[in-house]
Amino acid sequence: MPTVTLPSKPNAPVANLLVVCLNGLGLPQAVWKPTIELFQQSSLSPKPWILTYDRYGQGASPRDPHESWPDKDPGYAHTLDDVNDDLHELIQALSPDRCSRIVFMNNSIGAHVARRYADRYPKIVEGILFLDSNPGNTDYTTIWPNPKDPSLNLEQMTPPGTSLDVYEAAYTKMIAIFASDEKNNEGFDRRDIKNVLPDPSKPKLRGSKTSDKGPWVTVVGHELEQFSKEEWTMMKVPLGMAAMYTQPMWEKYNEGLCGLTDPDRARGPLIAPKSGHFIQKDNPSFVAEQLEDLIKKVEGFH
Repeated sequence: MPTVTLPSKPNAPVANLLVVCLNGLGLPQAVWKPTIELFQQSSLSPKPWILTYDRYGQGASPRDPHESWPDKDPGYAHTLDDVNDDLHELIQALSPDRCSRIVFMNNSIGAHVARRYADRYPKIVEGILFLDSNPGNTDYTTIWPNPKDPSLNLEQMTPPGTSLDVYEAAYTKMIAIFASDEKNNEGFDRRDIKNVLPDPSKPKLRGSKTSDKGPWVTVVGHELEQFSKEEWTMMKVPLGMAAMYTQPMWEKYNEGLCGLTDPDRARGPLIAPKSGHFIQKDNPSFVAEQLEDLIKKVEGFH
């Protein structure tokens, strides 16, 4: 691993690889702490620097100052590119000596931030660990049957024993949360993501400074049973709906993410044991292992 030696401490080189953790909409930066603590126990040496942060509007960070600009629609504080601009400025300010070699570890919508950053700043992002990435090129209105559609056959199109009231309530809630034009607490404007990143395999990414190779990529998905239980607990989505509709779409999307780089640099899709959507919360030891493996590949230890 390339290092930097401080003149005052010539016998203690500092790693100049930076790992940046990118949150989803649901959980702030604090959720990465168990994974980072377990990773720090690994035998990897020297270890990279790790940066966690809360985007504007989430966790400990204030609302985005741009939210009050006259050209902003209320509730849509920042776009994907706005988030990338803030991230780039943050990295430049906090880690100017480590801003040219980055590994992203991201969950949910953080996948789009990582992909966009890697495309905008080629040959900087040398590795990406995708944790249950949000399929940003679709939404539930195109996946689930519309309960208002006269052709709906409830018995054939929903899990056994599902009433129309239960299904309609779940459908309405899922659309309200995940539709790209729906507002969220953070103010992350998702309306243009499916246009910016319509294909999970494109644009192809370049992550090597010495060749035209792409970055090292590891794609991890949730465990279906745990995810289904999570959906039922949080949103009363009938058990079995994920298996019928959501899972096939998600698996195809994860397979596509592996195509962002060269075949010999892609790993996955893997399934995180006993994990729902928030893999870093449900199984931090598994995430720490995948991060260690990814960094070893980035640094040529494989």
